[in-house]
Amino acid sequence: MGKEARAAMTRLTYYRRIQLSFLLFIIFPILAVSVISYTLLKQNMIEKFQISNNSMLNVIVGEIDRTIDDVTFASHYIVNDSELRASLNLFADTSRLNTYTDYTRFIRIKDSFSLITSKPLNNSIHMYLVNRANFILSPDSENLAAINSKLAPLLKNVNASKPVVLQYLGLLHDNADDDGTYYLARVIGDGGGKPYTAVLLVGIEGSYFEKLLERVEFGQITLFDGTGKRIAGSPDVRLQSSDSSDSVYRNQLTLDKTDWKLAYETSEDSLFGQISRAFYIGIGLVLVFTLVFSVISLLFARKLHNPIQKLQRVARQFALGNRDMRLEVKGRDDIAELGHSFNQMLDEIEVLITNIEQEQEQKRVMELEALFMQIRPHFLINTLNSIKCSLILSKDQVHSGIVDSLMNLLRAYLKVNTPSSLEEECRLLGYYVDIMKVRSEMPLSIEARIEPELKSFVVPKLVLQPIVENAIVHGLDEKDELHIVVHAYREQGRIYIAIEDDGGGMEEEQLVWLNRQLNASSDLELDPDAEDYAPYERVGLRNVIQRLKLTYGSAEMKLIANAAGGITVILSIPIPSPIPSGKEVSHV
Repeated sequence: MGKEARAAMTRLTYYRRIQLSFLLFIIFPILAVSVISYTLLKQNMIEKFQISNNSMLNVIVGEIDRTIDDVTFASHYIVNDSELRASLNLFADTSRLNTYTDYTRFIRIKDSFSLITSKPLNNSIHMYLVNRANFILSPDSENLAAINSKLAPLLKNVNASKPVVLQYLGLLHDNADDDGTYYLARVIGDGGGKPYTAVLLVGIEGSYFEKLLERVEFGQITLFDGTGKRIAGSPDVRLQSSDSSDSVYRNQLTLDKTDWKLAYETSEDSLFGQISRAFYIGIGLVLVFTLVFSVISLLFARKLHNPIQKLQRVARQFALGNRDMRLEVKGRDDIAELGHSFNQMLDEIEVLITNIEQEQEQKRVMELEALFMQIRPHFLINTLNSIKCSLILSKDQVHSGIVDSLMNLLRAYLKVNTPSSLEEECRLLGYYVDIMKVRSEMPLSIEARIEPELKSFVVPKLVLQPIVENAIVHGLDEKDELHIVVHAYREQGRIYIAIEDDGGGMEEEQLVWLNRQLNASSDLELDPDAEDYAPYERVGLRNVIQRLKLTYGSAEMKLIANAAGGITVILSIPIPSPIPSGKEVSHV
């Protein structure tokens, strides 16, 4: 007994398969999706970070470039203003305002200089004009003392032989605690060994750059000058980083207006540390919940297993022939609902088995009746053949031809389930028209226009006769003669067969209704109230479209009025691949 219990425990039962499938098809996909999502999220964040970082750096670079443009504008204006340069030439060697003339020149230069320096809107930029006698002119008199102490080292670095370009003099600090001021200079003069007139000194406070770089809230950014010295930003960022690790993201730009460089760095941990921690916590929670679910599912699976075992036993008994076997259903849960559905299914299967047995019996009876019905047509054909021989002996060619046409049609009716070629179908239509010509005593004629490659196209036997019959029956109501044309052609991947008559035609309302009835997808779509047109839905035309759909899978029939006053019936059939050949069918 202990061995059987152990075997039952180790056997892969239904509920154990449920648990295993849960682990394989739910947990693993969750883990895979989590890893893929984390990877895609990381890549997406890197791309967005790079785009955002580039945009941020471009904004900072643009701000600095605009500042340099303002300074460049001021220097160009002074150099190109002839009146101001003339005043500077006269004031070049003035060290003190000793005379009224010196004072008026000073005021004229200061007013012009104030107008020029009013364009830069940044309060962190200060401009000074220094003549050859080191006399300083500034719109802001408060900073004269500060620039006076720095004038000697600044002018020492100015190259008087380069009056065309802005010269970068470097960073000077007032004390160890301040951010310092970065100075630029422009020599005003003609060059070529001639003494300069004045020097334009531009001071940009280091705090301006610090405030500009404070916009970066994520990572570290530093601005370097052309010599590689740090102007502002984090001291931990180097101009040429030796860290080639993938864990550090770095971007470096060179300003277009100067040779300054802007370097940005951030670590991978600062970018993805929080996301990675959330990812690992999520994976851990998934594993914990999986373990808890597995324990709980063991308890519920045992309760689910008993009714499923009963269901299996009932199904086995029913399969062995015990059709009265049914499942005992208790409760109102999903298993009880399944039991009701299972019992209902067994009832329906029993009914189907009974119906199949009855259909088999009816089929045997119908086969016997079909064999009996074939005896009478053969008797009629033999009789008609005797009449035909008598008419030929009596030299009655007209009636012998009619009898021959009737015999051919009877042979076709005997083999109606055998397909024929389109050319043979038109020949049978000719026999039918010959018979109807004698029967109606009216002039009837039929003409076949079939493209050569479609003559051997296979169609169901006698499929076109109901259409020709309708044309004769309804087309001769108001006409004394009738001409019918059968035209078969290929167009846009389909085969079209058009049966055209020059009869009395049909009203537009009746045509619309008839087209809708013939192309209805089921009998439920038919119009039961249209009693005037009811014969059309019970005879030939619907039989034609149904036979074509059964043969080719899809087909369409459309009735339209033609120019001759009659009706044209157009059959549309998809082209089979390859097109069936008439050589493969039996001819009558």
